[in-house]
Formats: sequence, C-alpha cells, structure tokens
Amino acid sequence: MLFDFALIGGDERLTYMAENLSDMKYNVTTYCLDVKEQKTNVFAAKSLKDAIESAKVLICPTPFTFDNKTIVSKALNCVLSIEEFKNNITKNNILFAGCIPKEILDICKQKNITVYDYMENNHLAIYNSIATAEGAIAEAIINQPTNLHLSNCLVLGFGRCAKTLANKLKGLLAKVSICAIDEDSRSEANAYGYNSFDFSQLKNKIKDFKYIFNTIPSIILDENILPFVDSDVFILDIARGVDMDFCKDKHINAKLSLGIPGRFSPKSSADALTNLTLKIINET
Repeated sequence: MLFDFALIGGDERLTYMAENLSDMKYNVTTYCLDVKEQKTNVFAAKSLKDAIESAKVLICPTPFTFDNKTIVSKALNCVLSIEEFKNNITKNNILFAGCIPKEILDICKQKNITVYDYMENNHLAIYNSIATAEGAIAEAIINQPTNLHLSNCLVLGFGRCAKTLANKLKGLLAKVSICAIDEDSRSEANAYGYNSFDFSQLKNKIKDFKYIFNTIPSIILDENILPFVDSDVFILDIARGVDMDFCKDKHINAKLSLGIPGRFSPKSSADALTNLTLKIINET
C-alpha cells in the first residue's frame, strides 16, 4: 500500500477532502476526481484497479451511484464501472461512501471488507440535510421569479431532509404544508406548526402551491397529479420522485436536483466528511 487514502469518483466534496487530507500530511491517490490544486502528496492513479490496490482506505461518493451501474463522478470523460470496482476490492481495503447499494454491501461482506456508510451516521446525515435544505432553497430562489416569503410551499415527505427544509422555509416566513403518508409524521408536522395532509388529498390540494419540494425517492408526481398543479408552480425534485418527461412535455417548471451538498456547499460538507472519516479510523 503506497497511499493512506484513495479517493475514487465523486464531486467537489471529494476534491476538498483530498485537499484536507493532503494538508494533514496524508498521502492521497485519486481516480476520476478533479483536483483543484496540485499537491506534492496527491497523485492521480492510472486506473481504477491501480487506485484500489495502492491504498487501504477507499473513499467513494455520496451517493455511491445514481444508476446502479456506475460510481458517481463529475470528472469529464470518466466512467467508473461498479462491476470493475467489485472485481478489484479486496479484504485489504476499507470502504467509506454514502448510500452504498446492496450489491456493494453484499460483495464486501463476502470478501470480509469493512464498510462505513456515511449516511448511516446520524450526526452526518443531519448535517447533510442542512446542506440539502439550503441548496434546495437556493434552487427555488434561482428558478422562480417570486419571493418565498408568504408563498404557499409544499414539502412531499417528512423525513430528515424534509424536516430541515420545512424548518428553513418557515424561517423565511413561507407558508409550509407537508404531505406525508404516515399519520405520525403528519401529527409531528402539525406540532411544528405546519399544515399537513395525506396523499389521498394531494390531487385536490396541489393547485394551491407555488413551490413544491419532493423528498420522496419514488414517483409521486406523475400524469395523474401533475395536470392539477398551478401554471406558475416551481417543482424541485431532490429524490427522483417527479415525472420529469411529463413536466417537460407539458411545460411545467420543474427541476431534478441531485447531490445538492456537492454543488452548493462542498467545502463545508467535505470538512464534515473528513472529520468523521478520521474519527472512525482513529477509533478502530
């Protein structure tokens, strides 16, 4: 093993992580990752196999994949095959990544590889929800010519990201409603001062909202619901729950925005990832 860490794929969060680790005097290799500034102890691997074999600790993106075929990478002209990754990791490796798919977890278990999923860490997941919420609000401000102030905003779902987003929207004096399938979630939303309703009412109520934020990772807004939205609506989908083809065909103002922390607050997110990674390594 020539390097302390191999950073494979990813967005600007891993770029800043490489810089953080380099500044801490760790030796780092990267593959399919753009590095802003050439450091004396950061080296580009020649191949995925080379990156995996030359470092014990592998750091991969959050999320690990969008399509279950390739590892996420923002580097140009670079395709990272999950199959190749699976074939090359060994028991000598330790894997860090976020939202790791089951097939990777299964192969790591078979090969006795230690795995840490960043999003299984509650502290980091909450921190990630902050970056996601701030980025989602930035997207809404950029893509809609009206104020969020006093606007009717709908958040679909009431998980970790949705709760943080709703709270920040409320702080901007938006009128926030929650649509959630779970009765306990709706009761909790009411306790926080939001309006709430279940999905059986969505078709009748959706026309009342100028901003809609989807946080549910399954198709919620489709051809059965979307025809009823307001003509001036802006829909932001952060979880692949909106039929974007239908929106495009019907000229509905909608945007799919994945990996928000990596685009809007990569340095802050990288600092949190770096600190957690080193904490885990030092405790094992």
